[in-house]
Amino acid sequence: MRTKSKLYFLTAPDYELPSHIDVQHRVITREAADIPMIMWPDGTWCFPANVYMLDLFHRGLSRKNRGGTLLTYATNISHLLRYVFQNKIDLARLTDNQFSLFIKLLQGERSASQPEVHARDANAVIAIGRNCLDFLASFGRLYQDESFIGPKGQICAEQKEFEVKQGRGRKGTIKLTRQYWYHRSFPIADPKNKRLPISTDALNKLRQIASEASGSIFQRKRRYVMLKLLEITGGRRSELAAITCDSVLKASKMNEPMLKLMTAKKRAAKEEYRYIPIASHDVAFLLEFIEINRRRIIRATCGHGNDDGYLLISETTGRKLRPNTITQEIATLSKAAGIKEKCCPHMFRHRFITKLFVALIEQHEFENTDSFRRALIDIESIKQKVQQWTGHTSLNSLDVYINLAFEEATHFKNTYNIVKTRNIIDSFKGTLKQLQAELETGSSSIEISTRLHKFIGAFEEDLDSTSDIVSPK
Repeated sequence: MRTKSKLYFLTAPDYELPSHIDVQHRVITREAADIPMIMWPDGTWCFPANVYMLDLFHRGLSRKNRGGTLLTYATNISHLLRYVFQNKIDLARLTDNQFSLFIKLLQGERSASQPEVHARDANAVIAIGRNCLDFLASFGRLYQDESFIGPKGQICAEQKEFEVKQGRGRKGTIKLTRQYWYHRSFPIADPKNKRLPISTDALNKLRQIASEASGSIFQRKRRYVMLKLLEITGGRRSELAAITCDSVLKASKMNEPMLKLMTAKKRAAKEEYRYIPIASHDVAFLLEFIEINRRRIIRATCGHGNDDGYLLISETTGRKLRPNTITQEIATLSKAAGIKEKCCPHMFRHRFITKLFVALIEQHEFENTDSFRRALIDIESIKQKVQQWTGHTSLNSLDVYINLAFEEATHFKNTYNIVKTRNIIDSFKGTLKQLQAELETGSSSIEISTRLHKFIGAFEEDLDSTSDIVSPK
């Protein structure tokens, strides 16, 4: 349902749009769930904004996790729609000065909870402004007004280009051209804040407080699972929410377990997946959660006949946990643990990738970061492994980590095994600390002993699987 604070609602999960008429004169439809449908502030249908949403839909922008990128665009252009509505401005008559004032108002807006703090930084204002200009360009095309927006248009904005290095092909470096909108009223961009990996100390505090501050056994176990998955997979929060029980069961039957993760940040409508190596004792831990804790919740809520099969579920409904709930859970634990520094799910991803690269730099050395970057692009075995583990489409997205590591291509397999061993040991340490916390909060010592025995057996199997490691030079 649309609330007063939102100008949109999402199409239903079974919603379909007409695609074309076939030779037998039948209307063929196309899946169109989770497309934002936009209204004016008075509740009336906003035709130009919905035409724009349809255009974005046909461009193939993501709708994953209840709206995805389309929802971001809908949220951003809502600011402009409120502005013109409240000031009784006909969108077709919006002037360049009025758009400039709109941007200034975005900059000056204060946080409702902290009046001394701006509601958004310069980068957020620029992102909103660019989305709004893209919407206005769509509006101009809709009404065939070529002079509506442009370098000398009614709204004086222009599209600029920049190149993105995508990789290296037979004919040299592959470059993609990207476009973005610019307007003279945009503020100077703020330096991008680089989130550091979550520290070991903070991670230990989160594990400890999960044992002490959880309201139920299920919530405590789910939090343990959440922290474990964030640490050992490097997955984005939406990727963790999409993990299925079936993927865990399949991993448990593999000699070298690999957990299937949906890869987010893809434009294509077809979902893509990657496989992350996972230790046997971690598989045993996840299976225990599925067979004991999760099963009880399913039985008490939606029932096994309505089980949608996702690993992380709501305690009250038995349905798939929303990605934002993972963020809220980490924030809740962080506050309860008294952690002062920033703490969010994506920092676990930074930790995962950083640990990979630190292991690489300790094993081998290149002369400089440029030589490592070239190896990352040129050496297929390295490129495939890094992209498989991290889920990055472009290796340029990993530039932030390159200063952490240098890799010798010919010894990659040895390095891969070292990384795997270290991850196994670090993860098992976390499991031991978790069991210790459960014992201290009143869990049965017999139950803990049984589980520990099972985990130790799986841990020994994990170490045996890495016994072929060759000593580094």
